[in-house]
Amino acid sequence: MLWKKGKENMQFLKRKFVLSEREFTLTYYNRENESKGPKAVIPIKDLNATFQSEKIGHPHGMQITYQDDDHTRNLYVYHESPEVIVTWYNAIRAARYAYLKTAYPTGSDEELIPKITRNYLKEGYMEKTGPLQKEAFKKRWFILDSQNRKLFYFKGKLDAEELGVIFIGTESNGYSVKDCVPKHARGNKWKCGVTVETPDRQFVFMCELEREQREWLNALRQVLSRPMAPQDYSIEANIKYKR
Repeated sequence: MLWKKGKENMQFLKRKFVLSEREFTLTYYNRENESKGPKAVIPIKDLNATFQSEKIGHPHGMQITYQDDDHTRNLYVYHESPEVIVTWYNAIRAARYAYLKTAYPTGSDEELIPKITRNYLKEGYMEKTGPLQKEAFKKRWFILDSQNRKLFYFKGKLDAEELGVIFIGTESNGYSVKDCVPKHARGNKWKCGVTVETPDRQFVFMCELEREQREWLNALRQVLSRPMAPQDYSIEANIKYKR
């Protein structure tokens, strides 16, 4: 049993989780009525787990992320016992490793171990405007997943699904990052700007502090500087930009 945050609210409820290394799935059930079957059966294929005690507000908190059709889905869970949550984390890593060894039988441990689970390079609030850059700025929670070259944004930091996602390619493929002062600023309270240029659109974000602006610029440039792998082109092609 783990305490899981509700999709639409901040309430944590006890839910039964079952991890199958044989089937490469993580399943969870509605505790009140397990007879109706699982609430979700999550493939290990795209699953990630990372400790998030500060974000969740519990010392033994964990974020589980996976692909759900066209969305990235977040589950936030915790357990009262640190030993139990660490055991779950290690079990997920072991199942991920077993999956990767099956999916990539010729892959070495040096190649596969970094892919088991990952921490996100940078998270935090920024303000975001729309594609015309005349729309009002709105505060959004951003997560930079450097391994998949994705910058996600959410309405709130514990939201289950993202509002949108931006692919971060390389400069040779038409991507760039720089600081900026927006020409049309409506509704923004923060003044430290970051511009992300893609082949399809320019995104403008505002940070509250210069320190946060520098951190976002450095993190984004770190992804930009890394050459794209063959699978990155597939990720790029599948991203649909939203407002």
